[in-house]
Amino acid sequence: MNDMYVIKSGMTKEQMFRLRLINGFNFAPIVADAIVDLSKEFFQNENSGICNGQILYLAISDAEGPGKSILESKHVEVVLTLDAPEDMDVYEKFGLSAYRQHILLRITQETRDQNALLTIKDLVKLLKSSYSTLKRDLKYFREREIYVPLRGIIKDIGPSSHKSKIVELYLKGYTPTEIQRSTRHSLQSIERYIKDFSRVSILTKKEESLDNIRLIVGISEHLVKEYQELFHEIQGWRS
Repeated sequence: MNDMYVIKSGMTKEQMFRLRLINGFNFAPIVADAIVDLSKEFFQNENSGICNGQILYLAISDAEGPGKSILESKHVEVVLTLDAPEDMDVYEKFGLSAYRQHILLRITQETRDQNALLTIKDLVKLLKSSYSTLKRDLKYFREREIYVPLRGIIKDIGPSSHKSKIVELYLKGYTPTEIQRSTRHSLQSIERYIKDFSRVSILTKKEESLDNIRLIVGISEHLVKEYQELFHEIQGWRS
């Protein structure tokens, strides 16, 4: 029997607008549909900052508690990178499963950095993979203590991202190639995380502000804080 998973979690701007017309203004569904159809041009995004391989996606805000339904929850528009040149490095060395896992880690962290969280249902939709396949991917990372920020489980995992985990492995003496085999990441990504951590450490030593570090290094505030925590932790290792 084929593994099927019905997806009803993803919401488009049009669907959100329609619900607000119906629930907020008491329009009949047929009237709301007509207004949405007439307003299509207002949903066309003109953001020229979106790069090739990226999409806009509506994800649930990380400020929403677990008890709210998807329709009741606030959504945030996030930019996700579904295709990047470095992805082929992972595919050629480790195959299709690793390729999917590499993208899974990236888009969940990108969403977290933009103050939202994906669900497993979102991953099914975005990665075009079955629910059971993605559960196996999550199990693979969990067994290696690699953090995957997803709605519903984030509070049970803790604040550390897979990027911090990769840097931590490097600090413990693993080579980038060994880390690549374990984490299913590209060498380019691993080297970038290590470089960013080094820059955060140097700027932290110089007592630069959080905002300045974020702007200089070009990473999210969440990640700056994670790297700073790791920096202070290794200072304790060496004392």
